[in-house]
Amino acid sequence: MGNHSPEAGHPLGTAGELLARHQDFSDPYPLLAWLRDNEPVAQAGDMRFVTRYDDVVTVYRDERFSRARQAEAEINANTGDIGDDQDLKNARRAFTSMLIHMDEPDHRRMRHILEGAFKPSSVVTWLPRVEAITHELIDKVRDKPRFDVLKDLAFPLPEKVICELMGVPHEDHALWGAWTDTIVRAPRTYAPSAEQIAKIRDAQRNFYHYFRDLVRQRSKNLSDDLVSALIRAENEGDKLSELEVLGTLQLLIMAGHETTATLVVNGTYLLLKHPDQYRLLREDPELVGAAVEEMLRYESPSHWSLPREALVDVPMGDVVIPAGAPVVAALNSANRDPTRFAQPDQFDITRKNNFHIAFAAGPHFCLGNQLARQEARIMFKAMVTRLPELHLTEVPELKDSFVRGYESLVVTQG
Repeated sequence: MGNHSPEAGHPLGTAGELLARHQDFSDPYPLLAWLRDNEPVAQAGDMRFVTRYDDVVTVYRDERFSRARQAEAEINANTGDIGDDQDLKNARRAFTSMLIHMDEPDHRRMRHILEGAFKPSSVVTWLPRVEAITHELIDKVRDKPRFDVLKDLAFPLPEKVICELMGVPHEDHALWGAWTDTIVRAPRTYAPSAEQIAKIRDAQRNFYHYFRDLVRQRSKNLSDDLVSALIRAENEGDKLSELEVLGTLQLLIMAGHETTATLVVNGTYLLLKHPDQYRLLREDPELVGAAVEEMLRYESPSHWSLPREALVDVPMGDVVIPAGAPVVAALNSANRDPTRFAQPDQFDITRKNNFHIAFAAGPHFCLGNQLARQEARIMFKAMVTRLPELHLTEVPELKDSFVRGYESLVVTQG
């Protein structure tokens, strides 16, 4: 990777171009490797782009980097001047009240309330339903000569699971699915267009109205679902505010299906691009746990961190990240760092000691990681044992999204 000097730059582009045109990079890994070797804390305008494993972990763990400050800046940029629109103000506050946008101590308080619902012992009780939904979906595609993995398997599974856990009507998934897509596609590293701002405003307002009305209705008839649990939630007498509840529900819907669906699609594509690994998994389905971990490492669905703001000057390696600078940590680069992984560019479903950070690190380690892992394991085991051999029909198109995924993944069987 050291064929080019830092002065000459990498022939594929710069960190700034990668940030602005990430959806155009079908293979960003040669550029990321060059950045790790030559410019591990790269500057892209005012932003810093961090690519080494240890530095990425530092960005997640170090409280000198604020997600809350950057979330405020993003939502302001992505929705523009909202004047006296109180509903949109509330929607913005609910959005920035999500767990993933909080700094300490609010983050710790909120996470403590939610941890009980997502601890491993709780996830185990959900697995029979995850398996039942998975096999219902597999039954529907078994006799189809051609189907879309995204539409027919990857999205319906986590959608149905999270709807049942939350007590949200599944028939509403088309609504919040569209709102989620708009928000996930929202620019975080460059200025949005007027059309994008209008769509993001509508999505934020619609999410706010939807969950505000749902919480008001559920408050009259509490049950054992997650919505009811959040309404009841108390942590040493400190209840969640209404906007914190609404933001948390929006996060659960968004994170509860988007990244898991992307993991299933990306993983399927990886297996089909690596027929030796696909064959190995079909011959030994018990490798599915290690296979899912390798999918997470090799093509991380959340390929970058959400941007954070440096609160003070922060030394990192040979440079200083200045106070006020937004910082993006490249998870997909960290998970290919050769100082942490042997033969990092090889897709190997038998890999041992796979300490990837696809679910982030530190206090912001993904709360729903166990559920996502179990959903993916159950789905892939069903795919390799119950479906005929799958084949690609075409190279899928990458989504223009902060999540690295595909618009569809059409396959044939047999």
